[in-house]
Amino acid sequence: MRSGALTQVVDYAIPPLFVLTALAATSAVQGLVPEFLVTGLVVGFLAVVAAIVERVRPERAEYVELDQAFAVDAAHFFFNYHFGYVLAVGACAALGHGLSSYVREPLWPSDWPLALQVAFAVFLAEGVSYWQHRLFHEVPWLWPFHALHHRGERLNLVRAGRFHFVDIGPAAFMALAPLVVLGAPDAMLTWVASISGILGVLEHANIRMRTPAWLGWLVCTPALHRHHHSRALAESNRNFGTLVMLFDVLFGTYEAPRPSGPLAVGVEHDSAPRGFWNQVVTPFRRAAR
Repeated sequence: MRSGALTQVVDYAIPPLFVLTALAATSAVQGLVPEFLVTGLVVGFLAVVAAIVERVRPERAEYVELDQAFAVDAAHFFFNYHFGYVLAVGACAALGHGLSSYVREPLWPSDWPLALQVAFAVFLAEGVSYWQHRLFHEVPWLWPFHALHHRGERLNLVRAGRFHFVDIGPAAFMALAPLVVLGAPDAMLTWVASISGILGVLEHANIRMRTPAWLGWLVCTPALHRHHHSRALAESNRNFGTLVMLFDVLFGTYEAPRPSGPLAVGVEHDSAPRGFWNQVVTPFRRAAR
């Protein structure tokens, strides 16, 4: 096989390899460790692998260098991101506890095959997450919190963990809330979190990889999400789905990406503050204007 053909095979093999590994690992780890650790172990390991692959075969050489100090992005991931996620999990627990007095039997279809349950869970999570994501783009006082995720002129793996807790908290809660309301087992929440996590890794990683164009009508591919991170507002206000694209198609926000990717990523006329605490506090000031 010629080197060009081999490169193309690897390009198309990377996304399914990551996804299938995440699915197999989630299934294997469940039951061996507490449920709340499964996603972190599976997605964390694959994120390390993705970080290595980023260096070996980057999509864009100019995106290899980080656009701010690694310590700042690490702080966003370990403190800002996780604080928001803890708030979301706490809110889900409170919701479940409150509903337990009114719902005697779970409404979740536990008798369905596992694959169908997972597909249904992803559909429900995305159906709510789509609107959360879209609102954080379109409502002026919400945008400063989500803008943290879009800021920066280079799109690479660290962006997957650069979230404000006011953004990621509602996003995680709203994705999981429909499952909690229906009484889905904890394992189903883990499946959704693992799928969301591995797709988040692929969507932001600066890895040379390809997917068939038709797949973008079904699931959020790296190419679609790169388009969403475009610096051009007309492009970044499209493709709000992060799991499946059905709702973008239904509500008119789907847009096929150009083969070469966005001309530039980030926020136009960006005036982002430097430093972790400034980036945490400034969105509150801007939202209050």
